[in-house]
Amino acid sequence: MKKVLIINGHPKSGKTEFEKLIAKNINSVIYSSITPVKEYAIKYFGWDGDEKNKTEEWRRFFYHLKKMLVEEFDYIYIKVAEKVRELYNNPYCEILMVDSREVEEIERFKNCFQAVTLFVNNDRAEQITSNDADANVENYKYDYYIDNNGTLEELEEKALEFISKLKIIL
Repeated sequence: MKKVLIINGHPKSGKTEFEKLIAKNINSVIYSSITPVKEYAIKYFGWDGDEKNKTEEWRRFFYHLKKMLVEEFDYIYIKVAEKVRELYNNPYCEILMVDSREVEEIERFKNCFQAVTLFVNNDRAEQITSNDADANVENYKYDYYIDNNGTLEELEEKALEFISKLKIIL
């Protein structure tokens, strides 16, 4: 059974780690809707691509660049739709996990791709409010919520439980 999973959470909440734990246990692809924006920022605007250098200014810039790419070209939807097609054309892949921040984008992906939504919560994660995408991550009713306030081993257990909830046979 193929699934598209849209994942959100505050920066450094453990979204990527949770995705890696799922991918460790079932054939999956991880994709971020900000990836095409970062590629533009590297190619045309001088960002060095180092996540450690993703300042609040760069976060705001990514937000506005993404907004323009969506409004003018529907570019992010096109890139995610390509990944969904790849999922269905790949006999070995079961899940496409898409990081997405914007509520409207999440809702569109959910409707267009019959996606399941997931919010990863971590009480220690920094809540960034310098741009609307980061500031509004909690303003959506997700299908599932994962609390990542424990150990890595506990998070892995939650990943396995989540896979079972999706009724995917390992």
